[in-house]
Amino acid sequence: MMGEDQGDYKVLDSPDIVKRAYEARAHDSFSAWHDQVVARRQHAAYTGLIEEMYGGRSRQDLVVAAEAVWRTGVRGPMILEVGCGSGYYSEILSYLLGQSIHYIGIDYSEAMVSLARQEYPERPFMLGDATALPFADGTIDIVMNGVSLMHIVHYKAAIAEARRVAQNWCIFHTVPILRDGKTTFLQKRVYGEAAFEVIFNEAELHQLLEQRGLIVRHVLESVPYDLKLVVGEPTVTKTYVCEVRDG
Repeated sequence: MMGEDQGDYKVLDSPDIVKRAYEARAHDSFSAWHDQVVARRQHAAYTGLIEEMYGGRSRQDLVVAAEAVWRTGVRGPMILEVGCGSGYYSEILSYLLGQSIHYIGIDYSEAMVSLARQEYPERPFMLGDATALPFADGTIDIVMNGVSLMHIVHYKAAIAEARRVAQNWCIFHTVPILRDGKTTFLQKRVYGEAAFEVIFNEAELHQLLEQRGLIVRHVLESVPYDLKLVVGEPTVTKTYVCEVRDG
């Protein structure tokens, strides 16, 4: 299961609380991803998963990420991973796809980008914001939001930016979903530090993708993530493979 002890979760009364904290950036109580300790703890967790992958025991979300890329039909693609963390998916995708990929990673955390450059010096990584990507329109084969949409308060802008930059495809990987309840903001702890998380109403998310010019072509079940004890109904995670609509 993603995340940590469900006892650490708290439903936030209003998205405005999260937005104010988000805008405060490094001075707020939701700045876990900027912490070097958090970056290293997350990387260590994925190092263990990568070792299992090489041993033939790939966790479901890793397999799903590769399958999502494969479902696009683009071979040897240019992939921009938004919210790349320490860059582990560059290694995971190359291995599980069994083909060369052209990979660029971007993250708004300097700690994450610094670590990614140390771990994968042969790959390009840059500091940047998911809501203002430093790329021209339609220049990237596949824009992949790598398990980070749930951590972006201004997720509507992030989706719009992914669609703008993508030439053909956008992938939103391992998105936590509510089938009935409204989109919900949570406070949680990630690797020991406070952060926030968005659990999306499925119908609202589909509508938002369509409004932003994205056609959902494939929906893949990702890693189990049930927050029923927190939000009052079962939750799952899904990966959305979306084709860019012309016009």
